[in-house]
Amino acid sequence: MLEIFRKTNSTFPINPRFRAYGKARIDIAKRAETRDDWDQLWKKPTNPFPFSWGSSWKQCIEYKVADFPAEVGFFIDILGFPVNAFDPDYAMFTDPNGDFYFSVVPVREGETPTPLGAIRLQFMVQDIIETAVELERRGVKFTQMPARVADNSAFLIGSFHTPNGIGIELWGFNAGGEKIYSDPWSEPIKEEKEIKFSKPEENSDPEQPENDRLFLPPEEQMPVENQNSRNGSDSQGPEDELEYLNRDEYSPD
Repeated sequence: MLEIFRKTNSTFPINPRFRAYGKARIDIAKRAETRDDWDQLWKKPTNPFPFSWGSSWKQCIEYKVADFPAEVGFFIDILGFPVNAFDPDYAMFTDPNGDFYFSVVPVREGETPTPLGAIRLQFMVQDIIETAVELERRGVKFTQMPARVADNSAFLIGSFHTPNGIGIELWGFNAGGEKIYSDPWSEPIKEEKEIKFSKPEENSDPEQPENDRLFLPPEEQMPVENQNSRNGSDSQGPEDELEYLNRDEYSPD
């Protein structure tokens, strides 16, 4: 009897059936050279999408940092990200339209921050040049100013980092021609001053703890359409599975 799970270098168990499906999909990508090839070779997922969204956020990526105040101040007051949830040790950010969500948490004792390079945030913006100029004005230091992906290409990419070293990439097209960037970091950095905010109003709801995580009420969030889950009748039977899984090298058994 073959082992059910195979261990990788990280000792995380991998179900060989999952790998077989993945190899079959990659094989299609290698073989398909035209749109007709894709239409002919690509198959519907073996199983339907299982999630039915609730009335709040749909998806969120979370990472851990050593300097939580710096990360929070950067996203809220430098980049201007709207806050969807916040408390002294948690922050969830979104965009003005509620199209995406990500969260930041401080490391606890014995934990380590999310490794540099483990994730990076990528944003496709309408005018990458104007965006970069504005971020420079706010004091953001780019590790790579927007530059062409290739010669004679209008597609640009630029990058900078959060205070805790998480990479952020801007993607976009240059519709307005080349521009000259200023360098606010050529001047001496002024003395850092402590920023204090006004004290929030006292908690008027005795049933809710003061440090309870603040989620904005549904009426203040962007409306989210519920997606009904597909019923079992949409599932493909064994005879409809990817034909490539019948090959010996892709067999899960």
